[in-house]
Amino acid sequence: MPLNVNKKPKAIAGSRCRLISLALGLSATFLLNFVLSTKAVASTEQPIAAVLEGDAVSINSSESMPLLLTGQVASVISQAFIVPKAGDTWLYQIQWMMPEGSLAEPGQVVVIFDKSEIDNRIEQLEGSLLRVKAQEQSQSIELNAQLLQAQFELKQAKLELEKTELDAAIPADFIAAKDYADNQFNQLKAESELVKKRQALSEIQDKRKASLAQLSIDKKRAELELSQALLGLEQLEIRAEIAGPVLYSRDPWTDKKYAVGDNARIGRQVVTIPALNDLEIIAWVNEVDVDRVKLGEPVRLRLDSQSQVVLSGNVAEVSRQAKKQAAWGNSNWFRVSIKFSPDERVEIIPGMSVLVEAGVTPS
Repeated sequence: MPLNVNKKPKAIAGSRCRLISLALGLSATFLLNFVLSTKAVASTEQPIAAVLEGDAVSINSSESMPLLLTGQVASVISQAFIVPKAGDTWLYQIQWMMPEGSLAEPGQVVVIFDKSEIDNRIEQLEGSLLRVKAQEQSQSIELNAQLLQAQFELKQAKLELEKTELDAAIPADFIAAKDYADNQFNQLKAESELVKKRQALSEIQDKRKASLAQLSIDKKRAELELSQALLGLEQLEIRAEIAGPVLYSRDPWTDKKYAVGDNARIGRQVVTIPALNDLEIIAWVNEVDVDRVKLGEPVRLRLDSQSQVVLSGNVAEVSRQAKKQAAWGNSNWFRVSIKFSPDERVEIIPGMSVLVEAGVTPS
């Protein structure tokens, strides 16, 4: 029994030592992991900051990249050649045009449209005018004859009335009663006939006046239609009003330049003649990038034909209303006018293609 009492405290003491050792081990492990995690966070703070800083730089650099626009040399003063409305048709074929790039002088014919349709119409109108004139002449002769006949019958009725009045004036004492009654009746009959003849003359005069007026209206209308057709025939030959190079326009749907033999609708611009002075650059900016173009900001210009030469300019105007370009898709585009300084190293003429760099620092 004494031996069993002495062994029990020793077992309890051993178990307590093991628990204390386990607790110390766990505490040491937790402390080591905490120290290692703190060092890892400190070591990664610098790379993360560097990455964020690099992204900011890339975003700023993308915003500062120049905006590239395509443009064309144009003139402030220019003459546009529009398909005229010269007849009943809405589509005209281009029969002839001056070669593109050639210099036109004032008074020279630049564009000729097909005249076959209006030539046929002029022939019809000339025939119609001849028929109206012939009808006017024939009806005028007929109406004049009717007027003369009515005037003659009126005079005859007046004479008949005068004769019956003389007969009716014979007193009843000198002739038979029956003859007296007949004379009175003939007088009344002559008076009635005179009224009828006067009314007939008045009707013929009114008819003649109305018919001649209607024929005059028909004649003036035929003459007016013929004069308009002749004017339309002249409009199908469009002449230059200013001196400058001939530039062919593009179809807004196909973006293809007009050529001889093409059909163009009324109101379409087929040719432009810009003046050789007071030049500017016309460019188009998409609605997405229009906020990046500011009035007065400097731009760099490079001609496609001489890209090594850099010209400087400034944005003079940005249109307030966007416009769809059918050949460019469904986006809206704003027109940008650019003034530039000429350079003696290059010869600039209207129609040249230009690359515009907007959003650049002035040199």
